[in-house]
Amino acid sequence: MRGLRRLLILLLVLFALFAVADRVAVHFAQDQAAKQLQSQRHLAAKPSVSIEGFPFLTQLIGSKLDEVRVRADGMTVDHGVRLKSFSADLKGVKVSSDYSSAVADSATGTALISYADLTAALPDHPAVSYAGPGKVKVSVSVDLPIVGKQDLSGTVSPTVRDGSISFAGLDGIAPTLGLSGLPKNLTLESVSPQPDGVAVTVAGTQVALTANS
Repeated sequence: MRGLRRLLILLLVLFALFAVADRVAVHFAQDQAAKQLQSQRHLAAKPSVSIEGFPFLTQLIGSKLDEVRVRADGMTVDHGVRLKSFSADLKGVKVSSDYSSAVADSATGTALISYADLTAALPDHPAVSYAGPGKVKVSVSVDLPIVGKQDLSGTVSPTVRDGSISFAGLDGIAPTLGLSGLPKNLTLESVSPQPDGVAVTVAGTQVALTANS
C-alpha cells in the first residue's frame, strides 16, 4: 500500500511538472507568434495571441495547433484602410518551427472600421455615420448633369458585393470599399452597421496568418 501511495505521489509530481512546462512553453509560443505578427503587419501595439487546448507540447510536436485566437487593434490593410479592431479564430493551424508562418485549415473573424476611418477610405470621402440598426447615413457633394454640384444624403443598408462593402442605394451615390490585404484567403461574408463603426465578418480556408505563409 505504501509503495502504491509513493507511486501515486510521484505521478502527481510528474504531472504537475509537465503542466508547468506546458504552460511555460505555450506562453513563449504565444509571445513569439505575437511578435512575428506585429512585425509583419507593422502594428503599433503587440497583438493578443492565444493558443487553445491542453497539452500544448503534444500539439507542438505535431507542428499543428488545434485552435489559435488572435486580436489586433489598429491594423492597416491595402489602400490605407484602418481596422479599429480585428479578431480571428483559426482552427487546425500548421506552424513553422520559428513561428514565421502559420496556415489555418479554416478561420472566421470580425473587423470593425470606425466611421471616421470609413469616410477617409471611401472614394471621394462621403461622410458616413450611424443611422440605426442595419443602416448608415451617407452624405456627399456630387456634380450632376445640367443642375451642377449638389449635396446628396440618405440612409442605406451596406452589403457585401463582389468581395467589397457596397453603399449603393442612393441616386448618385454608390461608393464601395474593398478590404484586400487581410490575411490571405480571408474573404468578406457580411457587414453590419454598429454605433461605433461598421462591423464585418470574414471567413476562409487555408488562411495564411503571417506574411511569409
